[in-house]
Amino acid sequence: MSSAPSSGPRSSTDTKARILRVAQEVFSSRGYAQAGLRNIAAKAGVAPSLVIKYFGTKAKLFEEALVAAIIPIRQFQQDRATLGETIVASIVDPDAHMFAPAMIALALGDGEARQIAEQVVKDQIVAPMADWLDGEDAGARALNILAMTTGFWIYHRNMSSLLDAKEMKRSAALLTQTLQDLGQPG
Repeated sequence: MSSAPSSGPRSSTDTKARILRVAQEVFSSRGYAQAGLRNIAAKAGVAPSLVIKYFGTKAKLFEEALVAAIIPIRQFQQDRATLGETIVASIVDPDAHMFAPAMIALALGDGEARQIAEQVVKDQIVAPMADWLDGEDAGARALNILAMTTGFWIYHRNMSSLLDAKEMKRSAALLTQTLQDLGQPG
C-alpha cells in the first residue's frame, strides 16, 4: 500500500537530491549544451530560482550532478581478486542507474562541460583508483580501466543489439579478465 504524499514542507536535502537526480537524467540524455536550468527545474517540480539558490550556475549543477553520479571507487576496491567482476557486474545490472559515463561522453562536445568533466574524472576516479592500484604505472592503468568501462557501458547500454546473448556474455568475460589484469600490480 502506498502512502499519500506528505502535505508538510519539503526538506531542502530532499529537494536538492531530487534536482541532482533530474539533472543527471537530463545531462546524460541531452548533454550539457542542450540542458537548461528551467527544464531541469520543471522536471524536478521546483522553481528555477531554487535550482540557482542551491547550485548557482549550470556549470556548478553539472559538476555536482557528475560527482554524485560517480560510483564511489571504494565500491570496487574491496578485493583485487574480484575487481573486474565487480565493475562488469555493475555495468550489466539492468537496475543500475549509471549516469556518469553518458554525462562524461556528452560533455566532450562543450568546452565548459569538458573542463568540468576532466577535473571531476581526474579527482574522483583516476587519482583515487591510481592510489589504490599503486605502482609505477598505476595512473595509466586507472585511466585504461576508466576508458574500457566507459566504452563498454556505452556499447552495452546503447548498442547491445550488435551481439547476441552468447557474444555479449563472452564480451563481458573478456572485459572482466582485462580489468583483472589491469588491477594487478605492474
